[in-house]
Amino acid sequence: MNYKTKSLIYFYCFVAASTSYYLIEEHDKFKDDLNSKTYVETHFEDEDEYSDDSEKTTPEEELK
Repeated sequence: MNYKTKSLIYFYCFVAASTSYYLIEEHDKFKDDLNSKTYVETHFEDEDEYSDDSEKTTPEEELK
């Protein structure tokens, strides 16, 4: 095996290792973001099933 072949093998191993490391880090970051308290879901699958049945009252009227 000559020098050029060894260099290509080492290069491909480096690229594979760095890509897998990047993907694992992004996956961990994504999981942390989902588990954080600042994450808010903006789309609900069953939002069409519910309608706004709340009464149009002000907070002052609620206290009475």
